[in-house]
Amino acid sequence: MVKLTQVEDDTQIQFADGTTEIKKVEIKRFEEESSGSEFEDDDDADYDFDFENETIYDRVVALKDIIPPHYRDQICDLSNTVSTYVSCGVNSGGKLIWALTSSSLLLGVPLALAILSETQLQEMEKDMNLQKAAQDVLAPGSESAFGEKKP
Repeated sequence: MVKLTQVEDDTQIQFADGTTEIKKVEIKRFEEESSGSEFEDDDDADYDFDFENETIYDRVVALKDIIPPHYRDQICDLSNTVSTYVSCGVNSGGKLIWALTSSSLLLGVPLALAILSETQLQEMEKDMNLQKAAQDVLAPGSESAFGEKKP
């Protein structure tokens, strides 16, 4: 349930017979001021803010008053949506990188070791063939001693 209350206006005078009259309020213009600076009277002005020590956070908070609430809600919803998508993307990307890294370690390392051992075996065969060729050059008749015939 809503309760209504009447707020009295300072510029309005209400008479006993029920009629009201509005007082004329005089507004002082800038040109009409007698003093040269509007900052001289500390009682009338709310200029106590220190501009030299203003932070970026203070400026962002001040922007809150400039942007209407409807647009602030849209910006908030957009930033929440973007942050949700980014966090899901980073989470999925991390899982994908983990799967690729673990698969490459489980499959790639044994394959690399097998290729390395095969390469070492081929190098050993080459060395043995070179040693055999070197023995044939140094001792040409050694095949007949072992019962081997040269073709």
